[in-house]
Amino acid sequence: MLLLLGPTDVGKSTLAQRLLERAGEAYLLDLDPGQGSLPGTFTLFRHQGGLTPVRRALVGALSPVGVEAKALVAALRLARLIPKGSPAIGDTDGLLDPTYRLLQVDALSPAEVLILGSEALYQALSWRKDLRLRLAKPLPQVEAMEAYEGRGVALLVQEGRPVGLLGLSDHIRPLEEVPSVEAEAAVSELYPLFLREPLVLVVRGEEVLGAIFREALYRLAP
Repeated sequence: MLLLLGPTDVGKSTLAQRLLERAGEAYLLDLDPGQGSLPGTFTLFRHQGGLTPVRRALVGALSPVGVEAKALVAALRLARLIPKGSPAIGDTDGLLDPTYRLLQVDALSPAEVLILGSEALYQALSWRKDLRLRLAKPLPQVEAMEAYEGRGVALLVQEGRPVGLLGLSDHIRPLEEVPSVEAEAAVSELYPLFLREPLVLVVRGEEVLGAIFREALYRLAP
């Protein structure tokens, strides 16, 4: 699970929705009791062309404040319904209390935690070296690239600059970890890169022009 944390209005829900659209079949754990069609609840959705509610859990408040224990139990009960190995995204409310967020992370055991727009919360959690924790500024956009084996691949862009890749693995890959070639590169330069990754980015300077997938190259090979 990718767990999204941060204040309100930084793009958590927008990012979650766009990632789901690119993932195909996946799960959304909506942990914002102040939003949604039934306020005061957490909801687990299954996404496959659209969102279908799987189960709801009553929190009884529009914020976890004052009902933290009940909220943590409700989140854990829903998370246990996600089939093992299924892609999942946890979308949370804007509460920045580090104590509650640490308890939530411990309960859900996400593969990665992405904190949007709150360096203070990131600093408060960063002492936990067992967490895969990343900080991002509020996201202006997530650009789709191309589907790969039924999963979505999306370019993470901050302030007009590409910074990472979503969907290639179970966590956000920093752009410097993804193999790339200049647009004018010869085809022969791609083969060694495909020994490590199923995808190679095509770039011109800092601009990402697109992606070449291993299967596409091999189909063209004589």
